[in-house]
Amino acid sequence: MRPKHRPSLSALLLTLFSLCLVQPPAFAQKSGKGRESSGTHVLWRDPGDIASRDLRYGPGSPELAPAFPFTFIEESKGGESPKFKVRDARGVVWGVKLGPESQSETVATRLVWAVGYFAEEAYYFDEVKVDNMPRRLSRGREYVVGRTVRGARFEPDREGVVEGPEWSWRDSPFEGSREMSGLKVLMILLNNFDARKGNNHILYADGPQGREARYVVTDLGATLGRAGGLGGRRVKNDLEAFLSTKFVRGVDDGVVEFDFDTRPRGFGHLSVLHPKYYRGEVKKEKAMRGIPVEHAAWIGSLLSQLSDNQLRDAFRAGGYLEAVTEGYVRALRERIGQLTRLQSVSSAAGVEGVVRKSN
Repeated sequence: MRPKHRPSLSALLLTLFSLCLVQPPAFAQKSGKGRESSGTHVLWRDPGDIASRDLRYGPGSPELAPAFPFTFIEESKGGESPKFKVRDARGVVWGVKLGPESQSETVATRLVWAVGYFAEEAYYFDEVKVDNMPRRLSRGREYVVGRTVRGARFEPDREGVVEGPEWSWRDSPFEGSREMSGLKVLMILLNNFDARKGNNHILYADGPQGREARYVVTDLGATLGRAGGLGGRRVKNDLEAFLSTKFVRGVDDGVVEFDFDTRPRGFGHLSVLHPKYYRGEVKKEKAMRGIPVEHAAWIGSLLSQLSDNQLRDAFRAGGYLEAVTEGYVRALRERIGQLTRLQSVSSAAGVEGVVRKSN
């Protein structure tokens, strides 16, 4: 094991100087952002027979999947992950994300969608050819060799879908509802350390009964690793890190205590130099507190209807190796079990039983 080194004074000063100059992370924007729309506000829709849902494609389908060949349009500079846009054979424009988030986001969208929440389509390719690729991208060059792009997640810009304003975890029409609590539990289940307002948007689209204002978590890439605050030990798309975390710690006065803390740590406190960003980092962790037992048990009852094969399909869609897939499936099954056991929590002895089983 390599020895741990304390950062030098020069490194500390360099970090401070960088934070003074660099703005908080920007995020990719979809076409139509800022245009006014209206519709019925919707967070969740009854998924029906969850056991029959197709997690291989999730909110997408074989007919909607990207069609070869692809042609490079432009690079996208926002966000942490390398991104660019392409056009497929049908003329559909796709946002392509590279890096570790490309896999984890593909899986997370399917799990969120499976139990009735809205999620954006995501299709993963281990390797794909793109015509007219530039000789050098500003980011993500390690994933591109000539026309060949490795580890790419495709997300479409669909006609008729307009991205509206951000929505807040703590201030929405659904505050206090079991459906909002259920979505929060899913973020904790997936160890989404970037579940903040900037990654939540209202998407306006046509629904079964007219125009809808859908409340969607539009970036689910920082998942399937270890949650933590800026400057802490947070990791995305890492099975070993995911297995190192707990989930349900216990119950206190009818509220579930989760192993989930995304407050800034160490050097992360320097983000106070950007007050708006710092407040957002603190608020996202607070927003995940106070989930009633009955709400957590409800979302657990929905998740428990998914079979192991459905869970495997979600990870196969993300291009995971079989051994890694099995590790995640076992871990998710155990976490879902912790939620379903909350149904029977009615005494101090029952709570202790849940905690023992979750450790």
